[in-house]
Amino acid sequence: MAILNFTLSEEGVAVFHDSLSCMFKFSDDVCLEARKDKLTLTTLNSSKSAYICFSFSAPRFFSRYQFEGNAQYRERFFCQLYNKSLLSVFRTRQGGDQARDGSATIERCDVTIDDGPGKKSRLVAKIACRNGITASHSLSFEIKAPTHAKFDKTEAQNRWTISSRTLRQLMDHFGPGIELLDINTDDETRVVNFTCFTEKVQKRGANANEAVLKKPLHTNIAVEMDEFDDVQVEDKLHIIISVKDFRAILQHAQITSGELATWYSNPARPMKLSYGGDGILCEFVLMTVGEKDAMSQKHKNPRPNAAKAARPELDSVSHRDSSVTNETRQAQASAPKPPQQKTPIRPRQPQFEIRPQPMPPPASMRSDSLFVGQADDDQLWEPVNPGEDEDEGDNARLEWRATDEPVM
Repeated sequence: MAILNFTLSEEGVAVFHDSLSCMFKFSDDVCLEARKDKLTLTTLNSSKSAYICFSFSAPRFFSRYQFEGNAQYRERFFCQLYNKSLLSVFRTRQGGDQARDGSATIERCDVTIDDGPGKKSRLVAKIACRNGITASHSLSFEIKAPTHAKFDKTEAQNRWTISSRTLRQLMDHFGPGIELLDINTDDETRVVNFTCFTEKVQKRGANANEAVLKKPLHTNIAVEMDEFDDVQVEDKLHIIISVKDFRAILQHAQITSGELATWYSNPARPMKLSYGGDGILCEFVLMTVGEKDAMSQKHKNPRPNAAKAARPELDSVSHRDSSVTNETRQAQASAPKPPQQKTPIRPRQPQFEIRPQPMPPPASMRSDSLFVGQADDDQLWEPVNPGEDEDEGDNARLEWRATDEPVM
């Protein structure tokens, strides 16, 4: 008996393919997790700055859905597959006979997943077309626990909701090659500003010593708050995200024709975007970029205190040898020093002279991956225990909150 069996209609195959295409823009791999009531597809990009989750309702989305499980996977089954292979399986057949009579269109797609002792780990998809042709595809997979991102919406005091089609039309005004998108509000004019820009620089001049912006263009789109279904955002709060990620989300959200809801707290903290359709829920968690002055001071203050606390112990240990070293130095100073003893002292001086002066911390953190350079906040992305009802080794779960405090 197979662990999982489900059937997709022609429309279901198209929706499934659109979801995989959206996830492919973030990562090459996709994790499949099957339960009795739903099927979940998740992925995490290589820089761990974007998390994507698509949940498909078993009774509403699938024509047939049956999760049997086995002795090893009783409550849920999970695996990791190569997304590009899945896209080739669940693609819509176009052109040729379809343009003439539509006989080559998909009638249904039956998917079976089997795994266990003595069995081959395979995902088998059989696609039946209306012209009587049935195509069978067999994909191997890897047993790997999915990584989930936990976001507490109750702690995110800033939120807004708007039609995804409206935002998609606004993105058409942004030209190519733009990296960052700044979202901020102005209560005086009652608008929400969407400003796109880039910080890439290129070297110019004879000696390539002149740095100028590669595309010195700032495009601002002001949207009246009346266009939003719900706006509760702190005035003059700037949240910066990746234009590439935001555009990929809007392209898929426009297909579902749903409303895009957004939650976030402060700059440089996670931001969640969510929308849904008929039997499908799409969730995205993106890392934002913003002002880091307060955050930098917060992480820098404990370090000098820790150093000061450790100094008395080092001084007490080295104080015993201080009198001996002082007497030795006085004896050496009274005796004439041979010329050979001056050579080991000379290399020590250039080491302090050539060392550059430490640069002050920048006002904002910028990186190609949108991953904030906080050594003390690395634990926010580390796996933690998901709960008491699941095994610790089967489900590695990434957790963070919308505030600056890590999840304990």
